[in-house]
Amino acid sequence: MNITRKTITAIACSFALSMGIVIILVLLTMFLPFQQIVDPYIIFLLSIIVVFPLLCARLNRLDAQKKILGWTFIGLGAQLLVLPLPLVFIILKSPSTAGLLFGSIILTGSAVLGIPAGLLTIAAGVFLVKRR
Repeated sequence: MNITRKTITAIACSFALSMGIVIILVLLTMFLPFQQIVDPYIIFLLSIIVVFPLLCARLNRLDAQKKILGWTFIGLGAQLLVLPLPLVFIILKSPSTAGLLFGSIILTGSAVLGIPAGLLTIAAGVFLVKRR
């Protein structure tokens, strides 16, 4: 069995992308009315069983290690841009004063720090993918 540096990079990057997807899906399921049915562990297991191998196979098909890192940066940047959306739904779920106060602080921090970080990460990923 020949394990190359590219394969290890693809495995690590696909695991990072899978865990980002798990975080966003768990946050999205927090505001659903059937929250007890959707267990975070089920989302985690399905992500490890289904999403992780698909991402790993897709990233391993790329020809260079820099392209693997570039597409991973693009995916992580997109996850950082999407992260404030589930937080808005969680804030609107509990309209109490303390919930709105703490939720808006978390949302503002996520938007102020997450959106520029997501855009910079996407730019770095595009630079790595386009670079020869």
